[in-house]
Amino acid sequence: MANTLFFGNGINRLSENHVTWSDLLDNIKGINKFESGQLPNTMVYERIFLEKHAPDRSEKKDELEIKNVIANGLLEQGPNEVLEELASLPIEHYLTTNYDYAFEKALNISPVKLSSEDIYSLRRKRMYKSENDTKFLWNIHGEIDNPKSIMLGLDHYCGSVSKIDAYVKGTYSHKINGVDVTVKSMLEKLRDFSFCHTSWVDLFFSSNVHILGFSLDYSETDIWWLLNKRARFLSEATINNKIYFYTHNISDEKKGLLEAFSVQVITIEVIGDNFEDMYWSAIKKINANFNRGTAS
Repeated sequence: MANTLFFGNGINRLSENHVTWSDLLDNIKGINKFESGQLPNTMVYERIFLEKHAPDRSEKKDELEIKNVIANGLLEQGPNEVLEELASLPIEHYLTTNYDYAFEKALNISPVKLSSEDIYSLRRKRMYKSENDTKFLWNIHGEIDNPKSIMLGLDHYCGSVSKIDAYVKGTYSHKINGVDVTVKSMLEKLRDFSFCHTSWVDLFFSSNVHILGFSLDYSETDIWWLLNKRARFLSEATINNKIYFYTHNISDEKKGLLEAFSVQVITIEVIGDNFEDMYWSAIKKINANFNRGTAS
């Protein structure tokens, strides 16, 4: 069984020049620096956008203007030693919710862009070819080279879930050389193991997925929806892959929920707020799981 690494913004925080989400959101709030409190980022973004686009506002802010601020804020995001180590693992496919190219900088290879999508990111990927191997990076929440694709608000998240739903049901189509192409439903793919990997969605069913540096907040509706759908399919088809979630802090309620979704939760201790050491420990566990296929 092949392995896939799914990484989030937690790893970027190890870089000297990392940009925090609170900083980015404050930048697009403008003069109205309201307190976000317990609001998820999707709702914070919707408030920012709707306030800047209100019907009675004389100068409305275009959504692309707002997303350009986010893209520009992430242009200089650099790699770090942990990301470089992850990039060197014997993995072909990498998924990230990050919009930046810190992973690309860690590889130090110019990419071949393979996506024709404008707004959504079902098929968005880049290929990195070297003498030794080929790697693919899927920016599943968009990328800074195409600010329209940056997924932040509830509207965009819900639209993305509808695309994923169509892909899983087999009603999704796209064009290749001007010709409409459809994909099989996920249940069909599972029954005859015919994954086309048109989308990163296939990897959640055809490979062992290792999730690291990603908090899996409940606002991440696309990922929760997909994990739930995969768990529901377990009673209808044979699913042989595993999903691992590596974390340093998780409530009993969330751990129980993930286990109900057939996700193996692996908790790693953080000593003295040393998160870099935590990630190195996680990499050891990931390598161990490569070799034996079961969580420790």
